[in-house]
Amino acid sequence: MWHMVPVTVNGYTYEARYSDEAYRDVLRPLLERLAALHAAAGRRTVVFFAGPPAAGKSTVALLLELLARDVPGCELQAVGLDGFHHYNEYLRSHTIVRGGVTMPLAQIKGAPESFDVELFARTLARLHEEEAVPWPVYDRTIHDPRENALQVTAPIVLVEGNWLLLNEEPWASLAPLADYTVFLSADEADVRERAVSRKAKGGISREEAEAHYDRSDGPNIRRALECSRTADCMMVLTADGDLRPVRGA
Repeated sequence: MWHMVPVTVNGYTYEARYSDEAYRDVLRPLLERLAALHAAAGRRTVVFFAGPPAAGKSTVALLLELLARDVPGCELQAVGLDGFHHYNEYLRSHTIVRGGVTMPLAQIKGAPESFDVELFARTLARLHEEEAVPWPVYDRTIHDPRENALQVTAPIVLVEGNWLLLNEEPWASLAPLADYTVFLSADEADVRERAVSRKAKGGISREEAEAHYDRSDGPNIRRALECSRTADCMMVLTADGDLRPVRGA
């Protein structure tokens, strides 16, 4: 049996879809694990939830926030990495060399190099030290971060983002700031259409969206899948959009 729950991600409302099997084998066990971990630690618990672009991490993160209400001891708040993008002004004025070609960071926006990792690390550290921490969000109406857009106050904080488990510096140095890690994997063929459709929904043509995939989303998806370290909890997005545990992970 399938369940449909409306969630709002970056200003768009989606139907989060999950099966009885996904709840039984993936979602509920993860929430119970986080509740137990938090109870044992006796302090705020920070969880990294990583995976490739377009795999549905933001939707699953918000779904977990909603489902956590039914799990004793699991008061959870989901927040995203995207608010830590460098501002467009910075991305336009700084460059990177890709394939022997120098280009502005704006051309690879969304890649690991387009984030302010130092600010992100400082904010993560504050989660372990302060009860309420201001958090930025990425505003798709202005295509830039909005500072202090929300307050993080929950005992369990689920931070969602593509690069949280990237096995490259400076991202790898963030590992001590997470108490638990989750990775949502997927087959690239299954997320390609999701990525292209999402981009086209933002107002560009299908042709432009496919070109953007070849230039940006595709390489980012492969980089996240191939260069991320193994998480404490591994799950996979199936071709029909459901979730399954990765056995033996």
